[in-house]
This record gives sequence, C-alpha cells and structure tokens, in this order.
Amino acid sequence: MLLLTIIRRTWARWRPRAGSRLSRLKRRPRTGPRRSAVRGLVLVRHGWRVLLPALALLLVLIVRFSGPGSMHAFSGEAKARLEVHSYANLDQAAYRLRYPAMAGLLVRGHVIPGLHANFVPQGVDFLPDESNRAVISGYFCQRFDRAPLRWGLISLCGKKQSALYLVDLDDGKALRLAMLEERDGTPMRRHAGGVAVLHERLWLPDNFELLRFDLSRLLKAWTKVITLRPENKTRIGVDSSGDFITARGDTLWVGNFQRADRGAPLPPHYQSLGVGTAGWTAAYRIDRETLRPVNEQTYTVNWSGRDFEVYRPDAALHHRNLVQGMTFIDERRIVLSTSWGNRDSGLSFHRLSSDPLKPPGDEVPTVTLPDGSTIPVWPMLPATLEMQIAAPPGAEGVTFDGQLLLSVFEGGALPYRERWNDLEDRMVMYQPPGVTLRDTPLVPLVAPKASQ
Repeated sequence: MLLLTIIRRTWARWRPRAGSRLSRLKRRPRTGPRRSAVRGLVLVRHGWRVLLPALALLLVLIVRFSGPGSMHAFSGEAKARLEVHSYANLDQAAYRLRYPAMAGLLVRGHVIPGLHANFVPQGVDFLPDESNRAVISGYFCQRFDRAPLRWGLISLCGKKQSALYLVDLDDGKALRLAMLEERDGTPMRRHAGGVAVLHERLWLPDNFELLRFDLSRLLKAWTKVITLRPENKTRIGVDSSGDFITARGDTLWVGNFQRADRGAPLPPHYQSLGVGTAGWTAAYRIDRETLRPVNEQTYTVNWSGRDFEVYRPDAALHHRNLVQGMTFIDERRIVLSTSWGNRDSGLSFHRLSSDPLKPPGDEVPTVTLPDGSTIPVWPMLPATLEMQIAAPPGAEGVTFDGQLLLSVFEGGALPYRERWNDLEDRMVMYQPPGVTLRDTPLVPLVAPKASQ
C-alpha cells in the first residue's frame, strides 16, 4: 500500500498539465502511424519520472523487509568475510607426534572462515538435520588494544561485533554470515561464547541471560550476509554467566568459564563440594510453544557484586574450571572442552552416576539456591573421568551429532596466532571413544600453505 500511494502521488506530480504537448497530444485523434509514434516517444520521455522513484523505493523495501538481509549484503568488506584463509595448523604427522591420542580419533577438518577479517570463533553446534551443516558463534575484533603482560605488551580485542557463520561441513565453505544486532538495532558487542540449536531457534548465552534467534532466517535468507536481532522481546534470565551452551532433548545447559577470582564473590552454590572448583552449569527445560523456561520460578543471584534476576534451573552440574564448551554423547556421558592461553587444551570424557534429567538417586548431592530451595547437582569429579585427551591450544566449543564430535579452535585468530606455538585454525571432527562410525570416510589432515 505504501508503494502504491507513492506511485499515485508521483504520477499526480508529473502527470501532463493542461496546455502541455502531451496533454494536446492526448486530445488529438489516435489515428495515423506518425501521431502514434510521437505519442509513444513523449510517454517514454515522461514515464521515467514516475518509474525511477518507484523502482528505487521498491529496492529499498526489498532489502529492508525480505528476510533479514540488509545493506551489509552489498558491502565488499562484508562479502570478503565469507572467505577462508588459513594461517597455520597441524598435519597428521604433527598430531601423531604431539597429540597422539587425538591423532587416533581425527576424521577431518576445515579452516574456520573469517580469520583474515579478525573473526574469533567461540561456540559451535550441528544442525539437527541430514544436511551436514553447523553454526559457529563468535565475534569480529574491530579494534585491538595493547595491554601489559609479564614479558611485554600484547594485543587484546577492545571492540567486538558478535556474529554467526553457517558452514558446510562437507567442504568447509561459509554458506552465510549473520552480523548480530541488539534489539534496538545497534551492533551486538557480546562475546557469543556458545550457540545451541533447539526448537528451530538459535540460542546464545551471555551475562546471565539467553538470546533467542530465528534459525529459519539464517537458513533461508536470500543474501549471503545478513543481520539478525534477538526475537525474544523480554529478558530470559539464567543462573550462569553464559560462557558456553549445549542442547540435549528439550533442555538447554548453560555453563560458566571459571578462572582465578572471576566473578568474586561467587554465589555459594557454584562451589563444588569437597573439590575446590567453581565450574557450574545450569539446565533449563524450554517450552516449545512459549520458547521460555518451563519452570517460571525466579530468584536473584549475585555475581561480582551485581544482582541478576534468573529463572530457577531444573538441574545442575559441578565441574572443573576453565571449561570453554560442553556436549552430551548420551544420557550420562559428557565431554568438556577446556583451554586457557598457550598451553595444551583438554577434552575430558565423564560418565555421570545417572541421567541428570531424571529424578536423582540418594547418591546425587544437593545445593541450596539463593531462594532457599535445594536442587540436585551432578558432580564431575576425578571418579567420573573416563579419559582425558590433549589437544592443541585454543579449543573452544564442542558438539556431537550422534557419530562425530566437532570442536572449533581459536588458534588461527588474532592476536593468538602471533604468540602461540602450536596453531590450529580449523573446526576439527573426530570420533569419540566407544562410538562406531557409520559410512564416514577418514580424510587425513594436511596443513595447507599459510596465507600471506
């Protein structure tokens, strides 16, 4: 209707006026080839004045309202972010020499897109279909600041722009890039430490809340580079700082990365019983209709002296510090991805005493929440650890599709590639112990030539 209104007003402005050549022409008899040709020429000369404004408006409306596409799609810089440039990683021989346990499980790997444009990968999740695609969360560093460290100055990211990549796991190509915005349309400056797919939505945790995005808009957009805003209009508070996330069944598991005195003074229920660690992951069943936690009870949790109103979780886990990602292999087996700085990452395989989504037995301890109620907490202790595998530095999010584990590494991103030793710039797929592969070819990892 808006387009039709503007066309009518434009025509009213530019229509032939009394006494004009076109007006006189319209009053003449419409006979004879010469008069018809002259009338057609005059109509063409005046018609563009109506068509050009209408076509310009139509283009603006298409870009603005047809899916999530925006002017980012027409930017050369934005399109360049879809490219893949490798800087350094380890081939099969190097894995066998330095990470032999990991080498025995590797299946294939692809360089993460956008590293040349300062993308820093954080989280990852498979799409729950047969398309062999995945979504990677992270941020583009738009400004670097120099900060002191023990041996000198290092570069730290001083300005972030959150983003999501849709990638093809057959060839590693970036199918689409979503630049994330806040609800008010301003660029999102969050860490985007994890991503999970549940109920046809994308879920990102950050700072004690969940952000929900429409997955179909990422899959079906008509442009390669788009913008996405959270679709939840009101805050979804969760009892976790939101550094990683995973989905299992109808439940989201949202965890915190704990190191040193981060978050101090910590909430008492984050402290592991008798172990001294403060890793905490809270579970929330999500209603398919409301797309919010089933349990609507809330309380206030204090973190770093700030109060956050959060929903009461349905279950929880205690685990070690430095966790960057987590995923379930089955009802009881969990994989933790841990890393910090220029040191080996770890992939820890734990087996819980029971399914944490079912009523707990007497062996499962409880902790007291800030509202005075208690909740069962499944501890992941040395007694539950089945295996730990060393991996290159920078392991972040991890996910499982029923056959393969998929991990993303940030070693190829600035500034880490300037100062780390063993660099891994790929999303790596590997076989978890005890899982038999079905029709999955093994592709040896070959380190490509570094980009200049």
